[in-house]
Amino acid sequence: MSRESMTAAMAGRHPSLAGIGHFARPDGNRAFEIGWPECDRDTAWAARLLEVWGLAPGQHALLIGRNSEGPWLGPVVRALRESGVVFSNAEPYAWDVRRAATIVSLLPVKAIIGLPGEMVEPLLADDRAAAAMVDKAPVIWARRDALEPLRTAGLRPAEMAMLGPAFGLSCREDTGLHLDPEEWQVTAASARPHLTVTGDRRYRGRDIELNMNGTIDEAPCACGLPGPRIRTE
Repeated sequence: MSRESMTAAMAGRHPSLAGIGHFARPDGNRAFEIGWPECDRDTAWAARLLEVWGLAPGQHALLIGRNSEGPWLGPVVRALRESGVVFSNAEPYAWDVRRAATIVSLLPVKAIIGLPGEMVEPLLADDRAAAAMVDKAPVIWARRDALEPLRTAGLRPAEMAMLGPAFGLSCREDTGLHLDPEEWQVTAASARPHLTVTGDRRYRGRDIELNMNGTIDEAPCACGLPGPRIRTE
């Protein structure tokens, strides 16, 4: 074992693995390893997403996620910290909506990240939280089941999705889900987007069928982020 590996191990950091995640496949869950270099690159990509959405040092965000979503949201957390955005946490369940509503009501929240469908109705039913969401017009990164009820309420959420081992997010142009083109390649077959790992990652999956219908948009996006997007249906 090298000196660097020994030091990392003594500090509680695995010398080669940043984590292990699971994503669903038709034949069951698939485990995937995550290395430290790719975790750093994913954090840099997440920082670009924050920049595209105008999140800046000193602003406040509410991050709604569970521990098991660390492979996707972990880089976002690191990017928030490194960029100086102050963030609070909530669990993505209806039983934790009171905490989310309090944070949105009392703090100048600029972004709500990871909002799930089951929290939308009770969050909007809270008068103070609903007023804050309308008046402050925070950036909302919403899971798919939250998009329609948020739009019905007159809000304009961005779609956030965990696409197999990859993380996707739409931009202000609403041209589909962006993925880091240095790490992932997306194609479409039989109306189903497929994902292939192209970056130097511990997990080397190919032609992973994603659980959605959609097409691939190859045209450059006006937001400036590179690569094609997945337009979901």
